[in-house]
Amino acid sequence: MKLLRTEPQALSAALHAQVDTLLRTAFDLTGPYDYATDRAEVVRLLDDAGRTVAHAATYRRPISVGDETVTVGMIGGVAIDPAERRHGHLRTLIAEVHRHFNAEALPFSLLFAFVPAVYRSSGYREMTNTTRFLDHDGAWKDLVFRGGMVAELGSRRWPDLPIDLRGPSV
Repeated sequence: MKLLRTEPQALSAALHAQVDTLLRTAFDLTGPYDYATDRAEVVRLLDDAGRTVAHAATYRRPISVGDETVTVGMIGGVAIDPAERRHGHLRTLIAEVHRHFNAEALPFSLLFAFVPAVYRSSGYREMTNTTRFLDHDGAWKDLVFRGGMVAELGSRRWPDLPIDLRGPSV
């Protein structure tokens, strides 16, 4: 198993096709996966003998936490090939992402999960913060994001204050 790190636009055509198939399957998409308005900085892939079996995209974004601006790491597009689940691939990807975020001194990592339980072993817990974000329909929404999760990457504790993502979730 080989860990690959690249920018989304640097994916070769063959690798892009594999990633697109993985993401379409994982998210039941009819069109190509969109890395969001504020494009992913880095894509991490797990490759098994030339076959992409896992994907995660990382973003860095300043958000508002109460009255404070905090730059956080965000993870989106997490997908594991169904035949490869329960082999620790998610933990491998998340550990690598956390190393990257720690190197940048980001205090928190956020993600929005369909199945929150699978992220708990990587240090995530559900957020109870009211979250403001730009929805897919172009409207700003304020709600407690079901599946919103946070990992504290250093000694700083995540506050229970309203947050503003200043854009879409990822």
